[in-house]
Amino acid sequence: MKQWVKRVIKRTLSKREKGVALLLVIVIIAIMLPIVTDMNYEARTEFMIAMNYKEKAETLVLAQSGITFAVTVFDLQKQLESMMKALGGKSSSTGSFELWDIIPFDTALLRSFTQAGPFLDIEDMTDKEALEKQGEDNAGTDGGETGDAIFDFPGDFKLDFTNEDQKINLNSINFGGIKTVTKMLESVIAPEEYDFIFEENTNRHEFVDRVELVQNIVDWIDKDSDRYSDNEKYAGGGAEQSLYDDFTPQYQVKNAGLDSIPELRMIYGVNDVIYRLIAPNVTIYSTGKINISKAPSSMLESLIRAYAKDPSLGIFYDRRQMREFMGKILMRKTRDGWSKPKDFIKSVQEEGVQLNRAISKIITTKGRIYRIRSVGSKNGVESWIEIVVDKKGNKYYYRQG
Repeated sequence: MKQWVKRVIKRTLSKREKGVALLLVIVIIAIMLPIVTDMNYEARTEFMIAMNYKEKAETLVLAQSGITFAVTVFDLQKQLESMMKALGGKSSSTGSFELWDIIPFDTALLRSFTQAGPFLDIEDMTDKEALEKQGEDNAGTDGGETGDAIFDFPGDFKLDFTNEDQKINLNSINFGGIKTVTKMLESVIAPEEYDFIFEENTNRHEFVDRVELVQNIVDWIDKDSDRYSDNEKYAGGGAEQSLYDDFTPQYQVKNAGLDSIPELRMIYGVNDVIYRLIAPNVTIYSTGKINISKAPSSMLESLIRAYAKDPSLGIFYDRRQMREFMGKILMRKTRDGWSKPKDFIKSVQEEGVQLNRAISKIITTKGRIYRIRSVGSKNGVESWIEIVVDKKGNKYYYRQG
């Protein structure tokens, strides 16, 4: 009987110990699981951050490669212009022919062409026997390598070229161009579809009409402290600073050239809508003349509006007529080309709009200053570099992101 009781007690204690052990295991698992999960998450996050940083650095190098390639493109363009000038003589229109207009400098696109059929890799165009012989002569060295195929590198870069001379240079206000700038700005915002922006709105504290807007832009840039006006309605002068006295925080009118286009947002009356309307049409980097061979339709229309001898013509008040008119002008540009400013003037006049002679002093058919944007990409990660340079290689602006 005693032996049986001992066995029962021993079995009961054994079961109790096993239960405690199981409970301990469950508690330990409950404690360790979130710790391990958190450590795993942190490790994966740090790994992804490191990989993203690596790929971001690689895409920035790709973007820098694109900028270097752009320098080569500029050199090719200058050589091409020299050849065309020598061969074409008087009829050459070198200013309007640029490589980036006809060739997409996008390695992803160009790579697809080189792999598609009629194009060959560098290795395919190399003399195999000569390379084999060279390899034998340079046995044990690196001299027998054939090099990489065209565009055979990880990632891609894409180049975009924009001629800054196709825009209005606002800073020329301080260099004798105040009349030209005001005339062109008024023309840019003149079309009737923008009337809603300049209709009086008492809910908007900084409401301005078209003339006041241009006046405020000039006052911000010109060197004096008196209000500018070439319109009798707004004559009378006054202090430029008075418009900004109620601002919080208060700041002073600059009375100097713009350092960047976004600076326009600081000018009284320039809200987001007006900024988006004006910004694409203006620059602070150009010769002051507008390159009609590269200017978009909207800028050509602004030129015609600004320098028309008869601004009361019906086409300036009817969008349908204006679209038809600009279509004819662009067709003439495509068909005849504009190698000289007088070609543009002739095209416009033959379509029924007479232009003032003064326009010939502010238009050109050659570009000198360009904005180049290079975008490097790899595995969905992108980096970009944007520079403004002239054809001689002088750099005016650099930014990367």
